[in-house]
Amino acid sequence: MSMAKQRLESPRRKMKPVFLVFCEGETEETYLDHLKQAYRSPIKIIPKVEGGDISQRLIDARRRELKISKNDKVLVFLMYDMDVPEVNARLERCRAFKLLSNPSIELWFLLHGKGCVSNITTDEAFDELVKLENCWNEYEKAALTETQKSYLWNNRLAAVERARKLQKFCNPSSGVYNLILALEKSIR
Repeated sequence: MSMAKQRLESPRRKMKPVFLVFCEGETEETYLDHLKQAYRSPIKIIPKVEGGDISQRLIDARRRELKISKNDKVLVFLMYDMDVPEVNARLERCRAFKLLSNPSIELWFLLHGKGCVSNITTDEAFDELVKLENCWNEYEKAALTETQKSYLWNNRLAAVERARKLQKFCNPSSGVYNLILALEKSIR
């Protein structure tokens, strides 16, 4: 009597979703690069060259390029500041997760260190950020130092909680927390 070897079926490997993020500015692109490295996640960034001409047609074309098989999951996000009304109108018509910051990405950075509940301009958000912690003293748009990246990473979940309390699309608000939540979920 011989025993036939049974091959054990290996567990299916869960594929991480691909995060396709359209953005308008160099600061957003720098921040997304930081998240890509920190989470070790497949984040494809479509920078301002195309992002300024955002449309559903462009989104669909980029999504198709990333899909290798029908099982691939591509999550599409739009990371924009809400200080340009013409762009806001185009964003409204797009089917994607909106990571809109009102007035700007600097508000999202500011939420890593403190709450903000009253109307704020881009310049005020920038000034508040620079006063927040020593690591922001030399802050320049489009660049993040290693110390600033570390600060953003270490305080990301506090920023998520603060941003969740703000009214969507109103000033002040930031939807960037939705990307953080999706990235956190993808690593579990």
